[in-house]
Amino acid sequence: MYTAILYIRVSTDEQAQKGYSQRSQEEKLNKYCKDNQIEIVQTIFEDHTAKSFDRPAWNAMMKQLHSSKASRPHMILFTRWDRFSRNTANAYYMITQLGKMGIELQTTDQPLDMAIPENKVLLAMYIVTAEVENDRRSLNIKQGILKDKKEGRYMGRAPIGYINISLPDGRKTIVPHEPEATLVRKAFESFGETSTRFHYKTTVKRGLKCSLNAFFNMLRNSVYCGKITVPSTERTTRYEVPGEHTPLISEELFNLVQSRIRHRNNKYVKQNTNGQLLFRGFLHCPLCSKKLSGSGSKGSTKKYFYYHCYYPCGYRIRADQVNDHLLLAIGRLRPEMSYIPIFESLVKKIHDNECQQKSMDKVSVIRSLHKLMERAANARELLVKGTINEEDYLSIKSDCENSIDILGEQLNDAYKFEVQQKQSLTKLTAFFSSPELIFLRTHHSIQLKAAALFLKEKLVYSEADILCYIKPEVQMICGFSPTNTMDNYEKAEDAVNLTREKDLLTRIMRVEKDKGREIDIPDTLKILSFLSDLAKICISVKMLQGEN
Repeated sequence: MYTAILYIRVSTDEQAQKGYSQRSQEEKLNKYCKDNQIEIVQTIFEDHTAKSFDRPAWNAMMKQLHSSKASRPHMILFTRWDRFSRNTANAYYMITQLGKMGIELQTTDQPLDMAIPENKVLLAMYIVTAEVENDRRSLNIKQGILKDKKEGRYMGRAPIGYINISLPDGRKTIVPHEPEATLVRKAFESFGETSTRFHYKTTVKRGLKCSLNAFFNMLRNSVYCGKITVPSTERTTRYEVPGEHTPLISEELFNLVQSRIRHRNNKYVKQNTNGQLLFRGFLHCPLCSKKLSGSGSKGSTKKYFYYHCYYPCGYRIRADQVNDHLLLAIGRLRPEMSYIPIFESLVKKIHDNECQQKSMDKVSVIRSLHKLMERAANARELLVKGTINEEDYLSIKSDCENSIDILGEQLNDAYKFEVQQKQSLTKLTAFFSSPELIFLRTHHSIQLKAAALFLKEKLVYSEADILCYIKPEVQMICGFSPTNTMDNYEKAEDAVNLTREKDLLTRIMRVEKDKGREIDIPDTLKILSFLSDLAKICISVKMLQGEN
């Protein structure tokens, strides 16, 4: 007897919006099996989206099918193709995998004989329709959220100190929630020049329950002073609008806390021995201008590290003092929002260059799929007309099916890579917006590269204004007036490569012009070179932390 696994899937939003239910699907599938004398070996219920096959029940079923060849059913049965998948690439890939196991996929409402090539066109239509519907729904939701944020409404789960409520007219908002609201307010009011970790412990003792990471994010969240952040789009950069909710603190207090955070002393995690002498070979002696070396000296309780000069001048200085001062200079930097899209463009180009094979155009792949389906369909017509014999037809059919399988896998890879790129871009932008993150839990070699990127060459340390250590192009990106004129860009080979990025050069010039500054090509190249090198460092940091 023919055997089948019944697969019943419904997500929460589908059940609410369209009235789908697991019970109605089960009744329809059971009736179909009874009418067609199909033995049901298993019924699987899934409450999960069909955007991908990363579903708990589906994964458990696939594991079972792989481990037990003897107990495999003849088919997996569901009501409609959108119960199976809402993504074309994923669907083709999974159909191929199950086909290799000898398992047929079939529906009650949209039956297709996959042995007929033309039916693969219908399959694509069924799934693409669902995929487009999904994308449209997602776009509508995103546009709705963006509109609400522009109007000053907080969207999503309420932050610490607030609670979500619904107003009489159905609109959602947030209101202060005690006692957390008072504890949050005290956390802002009492925040001084101490470390965030120390202040966190103090606040927790008062009764506030949250993680250290959540506490740090809380102190940086402008929602507490009555602001709503509108995210950047293709046409606009990120900006803030007054919120409809009640603020817990004043804008003046919030800005004061941000200033104190940027100047806190112990904000970096522990470093290894090499990291203690981060700038060895980078700093120059203020007395003889020679490069400073460094070494450790064992004290009564711990080891102390110094930068020192081997020449007769005998200059030396505590390494922790210099490290803290220079890292503080980098940590206080905040690139202007107008440069974020340019940085993201560079990251995308680097990713595309490194993964050109994976960065396929999904549209062209889908076109190729349709051409293969048309070829198979034409071959069938020629067979019916007697123009070609059955052997030629089967050869063409086999060739088309193999090519379709390959393209399906490529489409699936392209989809996965696209998702990974979007996730990666968000994390890399965070590094760019807060440069101190580059120095957290990274190897000292990367820290040194990053420091050399931000700090001036032949650095002679003094206790002067720390901004004077920063390269002019970096100062400009962060909205400061450069302390000195930029040197001409001297790297001939790099200059040739960068001048090919005419669109980015033009965008940089436009950004500076909007700020009232006219800059020439050499200065623009300096800025572009910095952004390009920083993008590469950020990517290496992400990979080192296992974020790829």
